[in-house]
Amino acid sequence: MSVMTTDGAPDVLLVEFELARLDLAAATAALHSKDTTAARAEVENCRARIDRILDSWNAGVRVPL
Repeated sequence: MSVMTTDGAPDVLLVEFELARLDLAAATAALHSKDTTAARAEVENCRARIDRILDSWNAGVRVPL
């Protein structure tokens, strides 16, 4: 779990978003390769992570990820 702050937030959030996007792409590929409960859960976790990052961007507040 990482913590994002508004100190240098745009750069930090952009990096976090890019990493989350890459993780989502990998999780989606794994799901398409083999549709399992674990693979579906990983896709949902990645989507939730991206939602938290976008919420942080919009709110400009400290959010634990």
